[in-house]
Amino acid sequence: MKIYDDKKFIGNVIRKARRGAKLSQAELSEKLEMSEKNLGNIENGKQFPQINNFFRIIEELNLSLEDFGVKTCKTSFDIREEFLKEIYLANQTEIEVFNNILQSLKKLNRS
Repeated sequence: MKIYDDKKFIGNVIRKARRGAKLSQAELSEKLEMSEKNLGNIENGKQFPQINNFFRIIEELNLSLEDFGVKTCKTSFDIREEFLKEIYLANQTEIEVFNNILQSLKKLNRS
């Protein structure tokens, strides 16, 4: 059985995140405009959330698909954005290390 096919696993992830956010089922269901019974059934593994509710739950609880065992692939744009952020936040020593690495890579590519 795949993780994303497991109602109980999905419900447990949601329950744990809701509790971590210090929300009751009533509070979360109100934010999601979903019945408390429906949220309870999802958390107890009795039903899968509808796709629109699933994404609303993820957003409200600051979850990602990776929290549910779904591996996401990073695009070259994502990697580049992360790299630029690291450079932007780097101190002087780290910038010098990044520069040395880049210079070494350029030399390798010329060979």
